[in-house]
Amino acid sequence: MRKKIYIGCSGFSYREWRGVFYPQNMPKDRWLEHYKKYFSVVELNFSFYKFPSQNITRSLVLKAPHLRFSVKVHQKFTHLRSYTKEDVEFFVKGLQPLIEKENLIALLFQFPESFGMNEENWQYLERLHYDFADFPQAFELRNKSWMNREFFRWLDERNITLVNIDAPKELGWPVGPWVSIGEFNYVRLHGRNPKKMYDYLYSDEELEEILKKILKIYQNKPTYVFFNNTVGAKCVANAIKLKMMLGLWNENIPIPNSIKKMWIPREFE
Repeated sequence: MRKKIYIGCSGFSYREWRGVFYPQNMPKDRWLEHYKKYFSVVELNFSFYKFPSQNITRSLVLKAPHLRFSVKVHQKFTHLRSYTKEDVEFFVKGLQPLIEKENLIALLFQFPESFGMNEENWQYLERLHYDFADFPQAFELRNKSWMNREFFRWLDERNITLVNIDAPKELGWPVGPWVSIGEFNYVRLHGRNPKKMYDYLYSDEELEEILKKILKIYQNKPTYVFFNNTVGAKCVANAIKLKMMLGLWNENIPIPNSIKKMWIPREFE
């Protein structure tokens, strides 16, 4: 039942993970090879700040040929919202090695909280959808105004996946109820620390709560879950633990002691 649930992290190339998840002396160019031993999916976030090049994506495929990638689109498409067809072509061109090897999960469009529902913004989403029509799309909308049946129906008709998120409630982002829209499900877990985003370790009880929500939307669809609480590699500890809860963990894979230590305080609370 749960074989279509894939769990990973939002990014893998963080210096602070050295000595926590990555061995202290491991060269940076071997980090992805280490990551792929633990997870089968990863979210690429560097593409939000810089258009990806074929050299970079080809290198990723060569290092981890069985790893699948979700790619966050550049901020020009979601935050600046002033792009040309040439920008679309240039962005897509950089992803060709992933596309050719069928390692691309989806394009992730993460919009800011200021992007609310109105006619102009809705028309913009329509344009964006058709400009990237050849690729699976996941929209993360952080303004609650989009959470309504009319918009959900619009997404479903175009087979666009709505990203379900967990985040600090103080931010006012739409953290529920989660819904299943499109051919696959997509979940992003940002942590629950409003004072320092992405610096949060989910407790086992919180992971159990999240697991119930995941299974509720599952519906036998491919379901991708990415932990974005990347500070201190907390996402790694939580992702491994959630895989264990789902019975998806390979017991033969050694877990770094520094990751195991993150679970100890929680066990005695």
